[in-house]
Amino acid sequence: MSTNADDRTEDGTVDELPTDAVEPMAFLARSEHRIRVLGLLNGRERTRNQINERMDVTRVTLSRILRDLEDREWITRRPPENRYALTAFGELVYRDVARLLGTVSVGREYPDVVERLPAEWFGFDLRCLVDGELVAAESTDPLASARVVANAVRDASSFRSLLGTFISLPMYSFGETVRSGTEPDGAAVFDSDVTDTMLDDPSLFDRWRDIEATAGSTVYYSTDERVPCSIDLMDDEAVFLTVDREHETGFDIIRSTHPEVVEWARETVERYRESAIPLEQRVSDDEV
Repeated sequence: MSTNADDRTEDGTVDELPTDAVEPMAFLARSEHRIRVLGLLNGRERTRNQINERMDVTRVTLSRILRDLEDREWITRRPPENRYALTAFGELVYRDVARLLGTVSVGREYPDVVERLPAEWFGFDLRCLVDGELVAAESTDPLASARVVANAVRDASSFRSLLGTFISLPMYSFGETVRSGTEPDGAAVFDSDVTDTMLDDPSLFDRWRDIEATAGSTVYYSTDERVPCSIDLMDDEAVFLTVDREHETGFDIIRSTHPEVVEWARETVERYRESAIPLEQRVSDDEV
């Protein structure tokens, strides 16, 4: 389909959908089995029998599905073992369809939160969050979700955090474990906005300094960057993702144990931690 200047927005992108792509998308949408076959071939080859073992369809139906996908050049058959694989084009199609399915699935699971999730920042498919949990979603207590995170900090053996939204209860909970000598191995990186809050609020300032003095080690760090979502990783097993609400005070927290989410959280927090400086150093720099 050709486009002209009238079809483009001010930033140069095409404002009109390519109509020749609608039919292929409709073709996929009419049968979840077609998408299932693409998913089974994503990243590996399979024989017809291997595909059939994982599909709840007759052999005749499967033959038609494979033929249709071959005709569109999304998959290819490799004799003599009769193995099927995605083509390079098919890989691109499946990647984008999977991303769309992820967005729709998460939107259905968290309809009031999905628009605030920084999907482009996440290094994992949004579908990984489908089996997660919107923490304290039914509670009328505005601090209920924060208490869940605070309790997780108290009960963990280790935690790593990257905070773009400051919630005081987890810090208080950690302070209690430090005073009792049962504190987990912990470190938290504050983004630029949270850093300002910690340095400007006298009670918070005294609290984090008291925690570090009692612990005898650096717990809190600072980065000059802003982060769009807070990450709390507990015991390398569970991740709490916190996003601010747009039109009201408060926040929403999603808990996930999906391996891809956990690995992304670990790598992301560690990357920010490596470039951060101790929060105490911010105080020293300000005093110079």
